[in-house]
Amino acid sequence: MNWKFKIKKPEAGTPLNWEIYFPPGLATWASEKTKQLLSEIKLPNQPEPKLRTFTEKIKLENTNSHQIAYLFQYGYFLRDIRLVVGKTEDWNHFSSHAPVELPKEIENSVPIVRNLFQDPDKFLHSEIISFLHGSYFEKEITVTLSLFGESSYIRGGKPQFSTSAPVPEDLAASLLLQGKEFGSWEGTDPAFLYLPFAGTGTFSTEWELEGSDTDRLRFPRSFVFPFLKFFPEKTISHFQKQRQSSPKGKNTHLWLDTDPSLKAYWQKEKTRWEKIFGRNLDWSFETEDFFLYSPLKQVIRQKETFFSSKENSSRPKLFFHMPLNPPYGFRKKEIQGEDHLLYPKIADRIIQLGEEFQSHCRKEKIDLSFSGFLLCPSEEKWMSVRNKLRNFRQKTIHVTHGGIDLRVLFFDLK
Repeated sequence: MNWKFKIKKPEAGTPLNWEIYFPPGLATWASEKTKQLLSEIKLPNQPEPKLRTFTEKIKLENTNSHQIAYLFQYGYFLRDIRLVVGKTEDWNHFSSHAPVELPKEIENSVPIVRNLFQDPDKFLHSEIISFLHGSYFEKEITVTLSLFGESSYIRGGKPQFSTSAPVPEDLAASLLLQGKEFGSWEGTDPAFLYLPFAGTGTFSTEWELEGSDTDRLRFPRSFVFPFLKFFPEKTISHFQKQRQSSPKGKNTHLWLDTDPSLKAYWQKEKTRWEKIFGRNLDWSFETEDFFLYSPLKQVIRQKETFFSSKENSSRPKLFFHMPLNPPYGFRKKEIQGEDHLLYPKIADRIIQLGEEFQSHCRKEKIDLSFSGFLLCPSEEKWMSVRNKLRNFRQKTIHVTHGGIDLRVLFFDLK
């Protein structure tokens, strides 16, 4: 087999080639975010990465495992990081034979990949195959090794809930990061995350992950990366200390949904994540109607908690953020009426809550940022909300979830 193989010595500082995958529809944003993360690395004498962005992936060249370790640890929005282990043109490249030839070439690459592990005999042949991916373009087949093994959006702790269809964790992390950017949250001011249609709480757990800078190796699941010869353990420890020293604002979360059976699930979920984070979480749960319940009363109750750390001479700030992924209640048959009426009703409620918070914060002399985003499954529903939120600054992106083209409308009341 004539392999183009560049990993002569699999050492941590060796510049290698990688493929970075992200949720569909986020190519430009994911590329910029990857560049930003790579620029945060404070290590001397690192190679200059070369990025080429494609529809579904980024080809990242001239990048060593120290740099990849940072993406691995804190790129929660990434779907996968794969090491390019081999390329070959030595195969039957007629298009009709490609689907059959690709598994053969993956099989042929196993001896190369096995050599990359610290303990080559630790993994079965079938396990190594499960970590590998192949793609072909024109005459060339490329084989890559996933650093995650399983899909990266699997955090390892969330059980199923029969009636929930959650957004994948990597997509949720992507949307939350964009929401923070759109709402201009710097990360040091108090934040109130209000999660209507909470379901299994994916948006809340992903917010906490990114805000606390928790590294992936604390997740209750296994990864391939730590078993490789070039895994930079000391660099990982350095990154952890570096990020943990950054100042963080207080976060309070309120989960809201209509199904009483969710409360037991939520409490177990909170307990699971408190073990991962090693601290108590300020998450509260309500089974109420989004269109009737006001979260402002909780903000008022927690005023001293929110702003106790602020100096008396400074004007306090509050970042209110509301991710909306309806219609959980609709799927449960708990919201009556026509589906097309739900989104205008949500828009009206966003306006009401914005006015309510704005009025209270003016009275209390609090600087308010009121923002969020809404997932819309059709152009008609997106337009019905967009037209109503005329007094809000807006941005729309397109993503794909479960084969459905979603319009995500970000809104910010100024």
